[in-house]
Amino acid sequence: MKNKFLLFFALIGLLATIPACGGGAIKTEGVTGVVTLDGEPLPNATVYFTPVDKASGAQQSVGRTNEAGEYKLQTLLGAADAGTTPGDYVVTIDCVDEVETGNMTTNDDGEEVPEMEEVQRAPARYLNAETSGLTATVVKGSNTFNFELTSEE
Repeated sequence: MKNKFLLFFALIGLLATIPACGGGAIKTEGVTGVVTLDGEPLPNATVYFTPVDKASGAQQSVGRTNEAGEYKLQTLLGAADAGTTPGDYVVTIDCVDEVETGNMTTNDDGEEVPEMEEVQRAPARYLNAETSGLTATVVKGSNTFNFELTSEE
């Protein structure tokens, strides 16, 4: 998941250097919010907005939460942290930490380093568009969507 997030932003950086048709980035509306898990901020989570209807012109967008659980959305074709296009979205949230397993491994330089594994901090249901239960309708102007996740099923 971490690689998917990094690839998305690498593509954003690459496309930001290419002039768009019509002389600029697409028109987006500001989208911000806070993600919590059981009432506590969820830092380092990736928030994905996926259009319900791909033919609507709504754009896939992503944001990353800070230590306070706050995020700002960004599309691939829009300006940095400028939000996304109006439309209906299903929202998914991924929050993975890398933790030491207690074992050692050898890295590419031949050094012994702790072996790491990915641990999902948010319940897996929030990562799946069919089970997240999270939606948002982005309209013209500023939009705020707070997502209160729970550990309970």
